[in-house]
Amino acid sequence: MLGKKQSRDTRSRQSQLPKDQKLAEEIDELTSSSDRRELMRADTEVKEVVSKATKTDIRNIMLIDQGRCPVCAARTENFLFTVVCPSCGWFRRDVPNRGSAVVHLDNEGSIECDYVHHGSRDEFLCIRDGVVISELMRSEVNRIDYVWAEGELDEARTLSRRMKNGICSWCESDLSESPTEDHSEDFVAFGAYQERYVFCCEKCQRSFRRHFPARVHRNCYEVDCNQCNLCIKRYDTHGFRRNILT
Repeated sequence: MLGKKQSRDTRSRQSQLPKDQKLAEEIDELTSSSDRRELMRADTEVKEVVSKATKTDIRNIMLIDQGRCPVCAARTENFLFTVVCPSCGWFRRDVPNRGSAVVHLDNEGSIECDYVHHGSRDEFLCIRDGVVISELMRSEVNRIDYVWAEGELDEARTLSRRMKNGICSWCESDLSESPTEDHSEDFVAFGAYQERYVFCCEKCQRSFRRHFPARVHRNCYEVDCNQCNLCIKRYDTHGFRRNILT
């Protein structure tokens, strides 16, 4: 009788524990039961799932980087804080870093929070100071307004303009502010992949080379990329066009 009561008390305490702690206790129990094969099998399955998810993330990032939709691979359109695919409707948008969000409800009420997360079951989580303060269903929400902090949009437009014109890989100045004939570039592989670095002047290029001497091979800065096969090429150094990696 006492054993049953202790078992009920244990289950009651476990139901009140955070999910992570309950999971840790279940793993400890599985380990102590000497059934290590199940644990090793589960660990292998988790690693396979994580590996597949990582490959998918890398694929999606590269597609977006090349102006393609990660869902249908069609051409995307870029706006200040939003990337939109006109073909399938996929979009990715950023939210204010220093601003907030206001959720307007159908009952004419509103909830102010730092961030709104749209869940997979069409629910909205209102988050403030890292805590979920409200969970709403789509039918309860009228609209969501994003409140941008003063100067945040101007900073974003300036950064977007600089990225469009290009920035120096060393001093990060806008390349449009320096003469084109002074610009120089390097195609360097610090790891397995080749990258392109553009400089506003020869002085910045020399400073960059002195600061980053470690390369795939010792004379990477001087060797012609078209005659070298020590790294995976991302750029055609003759035509300066981006190569698509598959």
